[in-house]
Amino acid sequence: MYKQIKPDMIYHYFDQDIELIYEIIELVIDLNIQDLKNLMPLYDLGEIEAIKQKFHKSKPVFGFLGASGINGLIETIELDIRGQFPIYYDELLLILHELEEDLHSFLKKINQ
Repeated sequence: MYKQIKPDMIYHYFDQDIELIYEIIELVIDLNIQDLKNLMPLYDLGEIEAIKQKFHKSKPVFGFLGASGINGLIETIELDIRGQFPIYYDELLLILHELEEDLHSFLKKINQ
């Protein structure tokens, strides 16, 4: 059903507190995912450290969601951001889109 998340992990980490889960997921969508979708201007400016920080901030959060696919891709890019970022940027955007769709679907499901 979901391409990027594992609901069981979400329930486990957040102790099945639906209100907390909802708030956390909204923050992830509004902050982490949007930050990563907008990395290209930072790359164009050579702001490699800023990209590293955004990756570093997002990986644990994605781990709580069971989103190991995106974390694996981030780790690949982090090995050589200057060289790997342009190669994997389109794939990163695709996975972020899938993750965002999964999270919206999950929120709709728990809101019923």
